[in-house]
Amino acid sequence: MNAVLQPLFWRLANEQNSDLDVVSVLMPRGKEADKVAIEYAIDVSFKPSTHHQNPIDLRWSEEDSELFMSLLQKVMNVSDKDIELDIEDGMVQGLIHLVATARFHTPWPGDELEGEDFITYRKEIEVGDLVSINTKYGFYSAVIVALDSIDATVVLLDDIITLESAAMPEEEQEVIMPSHSLLMLNRVCVLPAEFAEDVDASVLH
Repeated sequence: MNAVLQPLFWRLANEQNSDLDVVSVLMPRGKEADKVAIEYAIDVSFKPSTHHQNPIDLRWSEEDSELFMSLLQKVMNVSDKDIELDIEDGMVQGLIHLVATARFHTPWPGDELEGEDFITYRKEIEVGDLVSINTKYGFYSAVIVALDSIDATVVLLDDIITLESAAMPEEEQEVIMPSHSLLMLNRVCVLPAEFAEDVDASVLH
């Protein structure tokens, strides 16, 4: 797939016996009219504002494409915008999942999750960056999908769990915010990715 020139579409289809739409991505196979687009399901669903019986196909917006390219450059170190990409590659599909989450989910306000600010080293942040967010429950990995002068919108890469359940087996932990949630919080809570990793605290502070 050509990352820039190949058109991509979202397909929104009503999930059976529910009020949710499930999202998949469509990639045309070529210019020939008789070639059916390839459809890939992704684990993203949302409650639509209007109900519909038939699937709805939406071409990727400019914002979708820009976010996807930012993620390619940051996560996969892709610099050539015309590189051929395999849409069946697990990493590429993971990035498409992030784009779909940013497009179709409404961000949760993160005010009640934000940890106390403290003096430490910081980096300039950009859309597509892998970061750590400072919460009252610890530091958690995330990817930036939108930025303004005050807030950052991120997709969580980890479950946020209570401090009390941190030592429990995974199936018994109390999840405050599940992974792949879309979260908006103050930019001061966004720290370098190393904060969510097991590193020497003296290096970080």
